[in-house]
Amino acid sequence: MHRRAYLRGSLAALSAATSALAGCSESATTSEGTATTTPTAPPATTRSVTHSATPAATPAATPAPTDRSLAPYRSWLVAPTPVTPHVYEFTHLSLSAVRADASEGFAASLDEYWRQRTTTYFGFEVPVAAIDVVLTVNHSRVANESYRVVGGSFDPAALRPALADAGFTAAGSVADLQRFIRTAEGQVRVVGLHPDVFVSIGADASATDPLATAIEQRAGGDVRTDEDAGLAALVEHFGTADYVTGRELEPADEDYPLSEAVATGRRLDVEESTSRAERTYVLPPDATIDRTAVEEEIRTRHVGQPIEAFRREGRFVTVAGEVENSLVRLL
Repeated sequence: MHRRAYLRGSLAALSAATSALAGCSESATTSEGTATTTPTAPPATTRSVTHSATPAATPAATPAPTDRSLAPYRSWLVAPTPVTPHVYEFTHLSLSAVRADASEGFAASLDEYWRQRTTTYFGFEVPVAAIDVVLTVNHSRVANESYRVVGGSFDPAALRPALADAGFTAAGSVADLQRFIRTAEGQVRVVGLHPDVFVSIGADASATDPLATAIEQRAGGDVRTDEDAGLAALVEHFGTADYVTGRELEPADEDYPLSEAVATGRRLDVEESTSRAERTYVLPPDATIDRTAVEEEIRTRHVGQPIEAFRREGRFVTVAGEVENSLVRLL
């Protein structure tokens, strides 16, 4: 089965959740209600690629377009075990996009980072060259109760020895994924393996077949972002990027400049030796903000985030700027 067909998820729910935002752009409003003129950063999604069902032939000398879209992975934003309120967060990294866009040295260092940590992150050793994209989801305050969905090109037979060496045993299959299980120290790690994707889930040992639960939720459209309009809006707003993160926010004290924010996230678009970095907060539609206070809060809480541009677009407050890749961590 083709990877895009296997991972594709409908954006209908997201579109419904964010349709009221379409075309809505405004200047930032201060806490006194006075409009503030702000420079508008150029859209960071201009390098996104649209794929048709039957791509047109391209010259051999032209590199194949790299799919940075979050859309296929939105269908995996589910929770194999109950979600702890206000802790849900995700990270989506396109290693193939970074390899295509970044300097050779930065791309090589990123591959080396993942090469050193595949066993820790996935539970078994995986050839980094086979990995195109990684989605990581944390949904609990309990350590290791998280999951990763990895897209690429894998040889299930070749990965079986690595799974065995890591203590996994074969346990049938779920849908068209081969299932492997390891239980230790009160935690279960389940791996679902497919030639185009694998899923690695950590849960409490008492969990009843978390892989099957994740597959059922995905097939049934039981997606976490449908339960959190703010997080759904953030995923839709980011669209495509080399690297994105998003998380829910707990209610904050009223004296906090972004106390009304319900979600926040970051996106990076890598270009040779620099990246365009954006930090975005999702606010209620009628929220007012103090630009100076917001910028200072972001400088304090998100050290290293450049604030060369500031913009307010409907529910979104975003600061953006260029950063040297030597200061970037893509985890």
